[in-house]
Amino acid sequence: MRTATLSNIKRVVSVFILRQNNNDEAQVALFRRCSQMPTFGGHWAAVSGSIETQDVSPLATTVREIGEETNLGELLGDYGHLLNSGLHIDIARDKSKGTFGGRMIRVYPFALTLPSEDIHLLSNIEMQGTEHDKMKFLTISDFLGMSDQCVPSLKRAFHHATSGRYLDLPQEIREWEEDRVNGAAYLARKAVDLAAAHTQSGELSEDELSTAQSISILRPSMVPIVNAMNEFDRQIKHEGYGQIERVKDELLKSLTDEGNRCVELGYELVMNMYKSKAPSTEFVIGTFSRSSTLKSILQRIIESSDDVSAKVRVACSQSTPGDEGILMATDITGASCLPDEEFQQQVIDGKMDVVIVGADCVLSEGNGVVNKVGSEALASVCKQAGVPIISSADRWKLWSDIHCPPLEDIFELIPSELFNHVLVPKDEEER
Repeated sequence: MRTATLSNIKRVVSVFILRQNNNDEAQVALFRRCSQMPTFGGHWAAVSGSIETQDVSPLATTVREIGEETNLGELLGDYGHLLNSGLHIDIARDKSKGTFGGRMIRVYPFALTLPSEDIHLLSNIEMQGTEHDKMKFLTISDFLGMSDQCVPSLKRAFHHATSGRYLDLPQEIREWEEDRVNGAAYLARKAVDLAAAHTQSGELSEDELSTAQSISILRPSMVPIVNAMNEFDRQIKHEGYGQIERVKDELLKSLTDEGNRCVELGYELVMNMYKSKAPSTEFVIGTFSRSSTLKSILQRIIESSDDVSAKVRVACSQSTPGDEGILMATDITGASCLPDEEFQQQVIDGKMDVVIVGADCVLSEGNGVVNKVGSEALASVCKQAGVPIISSADRWKLWSDIHCPPLEDIFELIPSELFNHVLVPKDEEER
C-alpha cells in the first residue's frame, strides 16, 4: 500500500458545465484557451484555474473561477448545491508538457449541472474574462469523440467529475456501485475481485480509464476502494497483465491483514474499558451504521465477556438514511436496534458506556474522519454527555491528500476532536 507524495504538486480545478439542449440531450461547455496563455494556449478546456493560497478548498476555487470566466454567478446566484466533485487526477510530469515548472499537476474536477427547466438561464450563458477566445456546447458523445487539441486528460477529468455516469461499464460493476448497505472494507474486497475479473490487457490512451480507475471514481468517499484500485493498477503496470490473479490475491490478503490489525486494536481498547467496569453490572456498547470491521470487534468482545462477570450488550443506532443499523443488529449476537433519536437519548441519559463507529476515510494530520451521515451529530452528543466515542479504521482508509476526498450524499466529514480515539494501526516502521 502506497500513498502519494504531497510535495511538488501543482493543484488546479477543472469545472464542467452541463445542460440539456432542446432535444433533451446532455451537453458540456468547452472553452478554448487564448493562444497567448502561458499554459496550453489554443487548447480546449473546461473552466479551470489554480488553487490559490487564499482558497480554503477546491470548492472555493471552483466558485471563484466560475465567477471569473462565466456569467453564471450573475444568472444563478447561489449554485453550490448544483456542483458535484469528483476524485482528483494526477497528471505526471512527462504528460504536463513542461508547464508549472515540470511539476505533477493534480486536477480536482467538478461538474455543474444547470437546471433544465430554466430556459432563460440555459440560453444566456456567456464566457467572460481574458483567458478564452471561444466557448461552445457539445453533446457528451461529440465531446468524448472529438479530436481537437485539449488540455491533458480532459475527457478523463470529465468522467471523474460526473462520477462515471457516462462510462460504459459491466452490469456487475454497476450493481456493486449501488450497494449502500455494506461498509468500505467489504466493498473494497469486492472491488478488487471486479477489477481482476474485468481488466483487459493493452495500452490505454491519456483519456482512457482502466477498470480499476473506473471503479474508484464510482465510490470516491470510500477511500480503501480508491487506495486498493490505485495499488492494483500500480502492481499490474509493474508486474504485467499475466500476474492479475497474483496481484488480486496479494491485495485481498493485505486488506484482510490490515482489517485484522484494526480489529485487534479496537478490541484491546474496548476490552480495557469493559474490564474496568464494576463486577456484575451491564456494559453497553453503542454503534452506528454497518461495518464488517466493527462487527468483528463487537463479536469478539461478546465472546470474550463469558470469562468476565459484567454482561455485554450491544445497541445499534438505526442509522438513517439507509437503516443499516437494523442489519447490523442482526449481524451481532443479542444486539438491539434503536431509532437514532432514542439511541442518542440513551447516550445523554448515561445508558451507554462507550460508542464505537467505523470510518470510510481518515484525513492526514488529524484533519478529520469521513463516515456515514449522522456520525457528527452522534459524536457531538457523546462529547456533551461525557461518553467516550471511538472511530476505528485500518491503514487502507488513510487519505494522503491535503484536501478531503469527494463526499457522496451519504457521507460527511467529522472533526477529529469530537472523538476520544481515532484508532489506526501503526505502519511497520512505527511498530
